[in-house]
Amino acid sequence: MALTGFSDDDDSERTLFRRPNSLMPVTDPGDELMHVLIMQPTGSAPPIRLAPGSMTVGRTEGADLILPGSHVSRRHCQIDLVGVEVIAGGEVLVTDLGSTNGTFVDGTRVAGTVALSPGARLSIGGHHMLYERRARRELDEADALERELRRANQHVLAILPLPIREGPVRAEWYYVPCTGLGGDAFGYRDLGDGYHVGYLIDVTGQGVGAAMHSVAVANVLRQEGLLGVDFRDPAAVMTRLNDNFPMRLHDGLTFNAWYWVYHRSSRRLSYCAAGTHPSWLSDRAAAMLVPLSSDDPAVGSVQEHRYVARRAFVPPGASLYIFSDGAFEIEDRSGARWTIDDLVTVIRDVPVDGVTEAQRVYNAVRDAARPGPLEDDFSLIVLTFP
Repeated sequence: MALTGFSDDDDSERTLFRRPNSLMPVTDPGDELMHVLIMQPTGSAPPIRLAPGSMTVGRTEGADLILPGSHVSRRHCQIDLVGVEVIAGGEVLVTDLGSTNGTFVDGTRVAGTVALSPGARLSIGGHHMLYERRARRELDEADALERELRRANQHVLAILPLPIREGPVRAEWYYVPCTGLGGDAFGYRDLGDGYHVGYLIDVTGQGVGAAMHSVAVANVLRQEGLLGVDFRDPAAVMTRLNDNFPMRLHDGLTFNAWYWVYHRSSRRLSYCAAGTHPSWLSDRAAAMLVPLSSDDPAVGSVQEHRYVARRAFVPPGASLYIFSDGAFEIEDRSGARWTIDDLVTVIRDVPVDGVTEAQRVYNAVRDAARPGPLEDDFSLIVLTFP
């Protein structure tokens, strides 16, 4: 049984429902009942649509559904969709093929063949799937949204900057979009005359609208699209952005932002923090970790607000950690919710040889979080000032 997208112009892929006596008319194809396996946690992979017939599951080429991992046998189990001609929509049967580690349905090892009930949990070598019946229209709409999210994410990735490995300001970052696609974007550049500027923005909400709003704001900053504004002045930049992106003209969207300007000769950092948590300045030589924040509102949320820049001195060798709230708003494996203090504890930990600092922090968050995708975009920039 091959996986199928159930094309609208391929009648052989349709499951049409009639009463056994064929007196009932065919139902709307959009309401057609589909059998799907949903990888757990939900959102970690697209639903697997089952077509009439047999599908083998294993870890090697030749299986219809390939699942990685040493606990999956080469030919682990077989899944059959049978009886699709009846109005109930058919039945899904699971047969173990003599796998080493077993096939489990709702925690019980399969011996022979077992029929799945809607909501049953199928476990194969550490992979967990939920069996459900869904209307074809619902699945098609979910597929269309997934395609939109992928396109939107490509726009976000296209504007992210390259790391800076050498020079008076060095930059590295780690970005992992969530399955729903949030509204994070960031960038930095040399402005000339000894100034280095950058930003991280986080649009409220998730989805294509939030992502495209973040790209629009980021492009304004990348292209210096605020006429008459000195980009060396964080307060002027934030104030003009607030004037140009009011929530009433942008479907109620606002965004948190952290914008910085670093002057190399004076080692002065000017910044505006709009509606967001602190960034953290770390001087490991002095065992210092200082929060840099302000109480200005999110951009677009308060009309005619005038932002105020703050300043800090940057010691030689210090690093600045700038991140979105997706970096710490997680649920850990015990079910507890993290706060920013938990992430700061990770930042305090010592660097790891052979791993960038941004990668180290992400790895620690990922290890602490419950399995599955993170709830929001993970965005982290680490600037180092030799």
